[in-house]
Amino acid sequence: IAQHNLILWGSPSSNSVYKKIADQLPIQWNETGISFEDKTYPADHAPIMIYPNPLNRDKYIVTNSSFTYREYDYLNNARQTPKLPDWAIIDLKEKPNSRYPGKVVEADFFNEEWRFK
Repeated sequence: IAQHNLILWGSPSSNSVYKKIADQLPIQWNETGISFEDKTYPADHAPIMIYPNPLNRDKYIVTNSSFTYREYDYLNNARQTPKLPDWAIIDLKEKPNSRYPGKVVEADFFNEEWRFK
């Protein structure tokens, strides 16, 4: 945590580090669903996000993601650029395919203070 950015897979109920910082993140996720600002999504959705690590503000956490390009983009390295902004909500009812991790229902960048635009 002191030396590295962290990639957190799973949810706050399945990942102990995610659970430790969950209440300090802008997107709240629990067994009933996802909420942020005035929006809510059911439990069959998942957040993908990069955000400053609450345990070490000099580093970042990434939730449920790595490279955001997919198999389709392996055809040409010019396509291997980020496909998602700072955060996204994914509908898991739609199966992943060669272009998307599921249905991207909402996605955007945070502002310079790491708040929603």
